[in-house]
Amino acid sequence: MDDWVRVTTRLPKEVAEWLKTVGKDQSRSMNGQLIEVVKKAMREEQAAA
Repeated sequence: MDDWVRVTTRLPKEVAEWLKTVGKDQSRSMNGQLIEVVKKAMREEQAAA
C-alpha cells in the first residue's frame, strides 16, 4: 500500500449518493468509483494538453 495516500474529504450529499449509485452499478465501492472518476479526468486533461 506504499502507492496509496489516505485522505479525508467532505463531499456534498448528492455527490456521495451519485458515487454510491454509479459505483454499485459498476460493482465498485463509492471510493473505487471516485478513483475511477478522478483517473478519467486526469486522462482527459493529459490528452488535451
